[in-house]
Amino acid sequence: SSRLTAMRRCSLWAYRACAALFVLFALSPDLTFTPRSGTPGSSSSKSSGVKLLGFSSEQLFPVTNASLISWVCLIFFPSWRKLPSAVLLGPVINAIFYTLIAGAVLISGNQDAKINFSCLEGIRAMFANSDACFAGWLHYCVFDPLVGLGEVLDSRQVKVPHLLVVPCLFMTMLVGPIGFLMYLTLRFIVLWSKDDGDYMAQ
Repeated sequence: SSRLTAMRRCSLWAYRACAALFVLFALSPDLTFTPRSGTPGSSSSKSSGVKLLGFSSEQLFPVTNASLISWVCLIFFPSWRKLPSAVLLGPVINAIFYTLIAGAVLISGNQDAKINFSCLEGIRAMFANSDACFAGWLHYCVFDPLVGLGEVLDSRQVKVPHLLVVPCLFMTMLVGPIGFLMYLTLRFIVLWSKDDGDYMAQ
């Protein structure tokens, strides 16, 4: 029943996010694209791009700090009953802005180079665009807190002391994959020590 309740809450958050996304698209006449002028790489080229609610990607960058809400909850309130809902707040906000920015970039064709995911050079060229770079950072800010949430919920289930999980959370926030591997290693050590202890007791 608890899992069903959690799924219902997640669905509710998803519906709210979709509703907010629709409202922003419907009520924002300032979701526009300012055509590039000059050659790619020039100062005039870099200064133009997607405008959301009248703000550029650079001006909207502080929005990504919404993920800090999630990390504060994960680190300082791991046993809070409403932790999953609170942690989802940051990712939902960033996901909405990611969808708006990425969608506007794709619709406007605001790209200096053709998107190519098959080689490193194609990825590098894509992120040379400031709007795409902002969207990429939003991508990290959406999923890293969700990995942290998984670590905290799993640590509660397998009885990993939270003080040991905190360094993993900090590393997940800063360098996600390393923090994730740190938690998996910690989890293995804790479970192994418990199994070994049971064996020694017998």
